[in-house]
Amino acid sequence: MLSRVANLVYWMARQLERAENTARIVDVNAQLVLDLQSRQAADDPKSWEPLVYVTGDDEKFFELYGETVTERAVTEFMLFDRRNPSSLISCIALARENARCIRDQLSGEVWETLNTFYLKLKSDDYTRYAQLGSAEYLNRIKTQIQLFYGVAESMIPRTGLWWFFLLGRFLERADNTSRILDVKYYMLLPDLHAVGSALDMVQWASVLRSCSAFEAFRRSRRGQLNLERVVDYLLRDEVFPRSILFAIAEAEQALGQITATAVHLEDTPPARLIRELRAELEMIDVPAVIADGLHEFLDDIQTKVLEIHEALQATFVNYDTASAQVQS
Repeated sequence: MLSRVANLVYWMARQLERAENTARIVDVNAQLVLDLQSRQAADDPKSWEPLVYVTGDDEKFFELYGETVTERAVTEFMLFDRRNPSSLISCIALARENARCIRDQLSGEVWETLNTFYLKLKSDDYTRYAQLGSAEYLNRIKTQIQLFYGVAESMIPRTGLWWFFLLGRFLERADNTSRILDVKYYMLLPDLHAVGSALDMVQWASVLRSCSAFEAFRRSRRGQLNLERVVDYLLRDEVFPRSILFAIAEAEQALGQITATAVHLEDTPPARLIRELRAELEMIDVPAVIADGLHEFLDDIQTKVLEIHEALQATFVNYDTASAQVQS
């Protein structure tokens, strides 16, 4: 498989996963504002500023929109602003462009599903979003992305193309889940006295809903919603598809499929890094992690996911050619 094709598929998956995650975060935050009966404070920076930090593009936001944080500014930045490389429209446009570059590698159904989605989305703006309402608009977005995943799963042969798609998708998912936990934990509660309150429970429920985990959590972890239980579930549940451990394990399996027929790639730097991160997640003691600093732990996970990504690029995309190796 050509490294160019592998990289395009890998990034197509990451961009789609990032777009879905962005829609989920905006949707849950909008619903949380309603649940707390604080529409009169919808433009309170405390209600919307955390979303700016989820993608790590806070500097870009303040550069484009100034220091004033409002619901409209944040929504436009995260959904419709093409100047933001992590916005919904930017991610879908980039995913569609990557797919266009490898149309000969994709079935017609896969291409048409993504292309049609982009063509319907490209002219949307905040006015369209407000007309439909946040819940209706963002549910349509999530449904379209899930439709693409379903078509891709049904149509893409289980070759290197498919495994690079899964590798990008699950690495992005692990990173996104860690960011949701990090930002929500540090910025939602107004003060320490609210810990354990009804407000605390509502906000931890919103964290779960950001990951479509609320119903699954209540079925498998019967009991009260609190920091320790939610963090444990989203960090290291072995069967929930959006937990960080599950995502890393799936990425490890996908990489194993990619290297299965190449003896010289059995123990590459990315394989070792993924294996080490998976083992660390399996062994962690959640109360100790919280006591030592949840933010620092999640920041470390994001750094390690970035290191895995860079190792993948060095191993499969930007590697030296045979002639360059001989010369060196």
